[in-house]
Amino acid sequence: MSSTVPPELYPIIVVQDRYQGVYSGGAWLAIAQADRSLNGTTRVAWVMVDGPGGGDVWASDFWSDAPSWIASANSADDAIARLIRRNSIVGAHRRFAVGESLRPEKGLDPPA
Repeated sequence: MSSTVPPELYPIIVVQDRYQGVYSGGAWLAIAQADRSLNGTTRVAWVMVDGPGGGDVWASDFWSDAPSWIASANSADDAIARLIRRNSIVGAHRRFAVGESLRPEKGLDPPA
């Protein structure tokens, strides 16, 4: 599958969803540009502790308007495929530069 993954999504890391899909809709999460900085840490570290990996309210809020750099599915391969599809739609009119945000970071603060 690696030959079909656009280079601007690397590195992709796949992790199990803490809530087994209750909020995300899938047991596996694929994270694009997983080493990219987010709220003082990396995206993958943030996903594991906050946002979709935080408390129930955080997870529910995150998945209600999830950014394009994350996708969920019931298998790791399907999560990656969904991530690629999401980003090919987002970037259909242009490709993102390596390291460019796939979507401006918004709404990633803890819910009030």
